[in-house]
Amino acid sequence: MFAFICLLAIASAIDFNTWASKNNKHFTAIEKLRRRAIFNMNAKFVDSFNKIGSFKLSVDGPFAAMTNEEYRTLLKSKRTTEENGQVKYLNIQAPESVDWRKEGKVTPIRDQAQCGSCYTFGSLAALEGRLLIEKGGDANTLDLSEEHMVQCTRDNGNNGCNGGLGSNVYDYIIEHGVAKESDYPYTGSDSTCKTNVKSFAKITGYTKVPRNNEAELKAALSQGLVDVSIDASSAKFQLYKSGAYTDTKCKNNYFALNHEVCAVGYGVVDGKECWI
Repeated sequence: MFAFICLLAIASAIDFNTWASKNNKHFTAIEKLRRRAIFNMNAKFVDSFNKIGSFKLSVDGPFAAMTNEEYRTLLKSKRTTEENGQVKYLNIQAPESVDWRKEGKVTPIRDQAQCGSCYTFGSLAALEGRLLIEKGGDANTLDLSEEHMVQCTRDNGNNGCNGGLGSNVYDYIIEHGVAKESDYPYTGSDSTCKTNVKSFAKITGYTKVPRNNEAELKAALSQGLVDVSIDASSAKFQLYKSGAYTDTKCKNNYFALNHEVCAVGYGVVDGKECWI
């Protein structure tokens, strides 16, 4: 029994060390012990869930050595006020499925790092998709500056790396435009807004999809990508890997939403209707 326990501990330590190296994580000796224990706890949860779950979890990602409470502190796109923008009903019959990835209108996935700037990534990904749909171009090279929006939308109501709203990003772009990533590269930190940066794109306006209206969200997605807000607080979301994610405890109350992402379509995955 003692030999078995020792071998099990060694195997877990190797897994943790591999994870830390892959994710460029560095800890003090004492903190490393704590993080390894959390990692092993999450690995046990993942293994248990994957035996019965309809989608897959993994400890490969950057949040695998965090408790769920720690992870939730990173979700800073919290709502304290209603978003700007007029609600618009399209009242059109949407197609059975939409996937803008297949049309080459979705730019690559990007990492916001430890900055609470999801509101810039979701909103700009949707705008990048709209530019590709209307003007053409290469999805692999089009890259708008999230850093520009992190640093410069405070007067519009955002809080830099401490969260914000995509509608505030769009309000800023209407007036000032948004730079390219190459002209205002991402650092994932708060700093002073640079006002001498060349604008690459502007918009004339934006509209809101009616809340909790799936038919209208499908209609909007049939026209282009959509910046959406979700409840990402679950441990399953924290450790998600693949498959059609579902959670009966997911909140849809507006003020409980805490993360912005970009919806790129809808359809059937693994036999389930889902948003993409």
